[in-house]
Amino acid sequence: MKIEKNISLKKYTTIRIGGNAKVIYFPENTNDLKKLENIFTKSDTLIIGNGSNIVFKDSGYRNDLICLKRLKKSLSIIGSKNIYASAGTSCARLAKYAHNNHISGFEFLHGIPGTIGGSLKMNAGAFGSEIWDLVEFVTVVNSKGKLVKLSKKDFRVSYRKVDMKRHKAFIDVYFKFNKNKKFDKKLLNSFMNKRTSTQPINQWSSGCIFKNPNGKVSASKIIDQAELTVSRVGGIYVSKKHCNYFINDGTGTCKNLEDLIMAIKKDILKQYNIKIEKEVCIY
Repeated sequence: MKIEKNISLKKYTTIRIGGNAKVIYFPENTNDLKKLENIFTKSDTLIIGNGSNIVFKDSGYRNDLICLKRLKKSLSIIGSKNIYASAGTSCARLAKYAHNNHISGFEFLHGIPGTIGGSLKMNAGAFGSEIWDLVEFVTVVNSKGKLVKLSKKDFRVSYRKVDMKRHKAFIDVYFKFNKNKKFDKKLLNSFMNKRTSTQPINQWSSGCIFKNPNGKVSASKIIDQAELTVSRVGGIYVSKKHCNYFINDGTGTCKNLEDLIMAIKKDILKQYNIKIEKEVCIY
């Protein structure tokens, strides 16, 4: 198991900002996870994956971090109704795997830039679907540092939120699928093309900054209507391609990002009396 100390957190977030970490542990298998049992039990231990929905303060993170990027990645079809996926597997890889096996219902995951573990934690979604719609069972590290298998009914799940009070991290998941569901061979490419044409996938960002306030209007539409698409603070600016993405030009800081988030929230509240809630997690 690799252990890094006093290392920059910039390369562990997709927006490439943040100070240094005190220590990061990189477990590679179940035995490594068991060795970290005492670290998992600490209330201030933070678990990270691909870093697509997380930002660290410029002062860094002074408590323990566990990064699951090095955990063995695995995908397999179990029986006639389940796909098994390890937490470190990318959502795009799972979408392609299901597509290649003519299994419907997973295509939307190609539009999510993170890993399965992180997506489960925040109930990530795209194109009108959410990842917990597909879950049957999961393996978690609980608050006592133990590996436990649980069913979907053991969790309270809502829009971009999963109750994790008694759990620390997702390790793997059994997704359910219906073989009788009609397979559309064009759907994955359709979602892939839509993502490429509407999202700044080759720039440094953390994904969507704000949650959609309701099912009728998106955060990006409100930002656009409020004429805030030219907003910028320091090295962080609103993407011209998708205004719910904030881009780091290479000089941005967490303070820049927080100031831009606050400015846009205040402006939207003033113009529309709508309180938009941030989706990105800042530590």
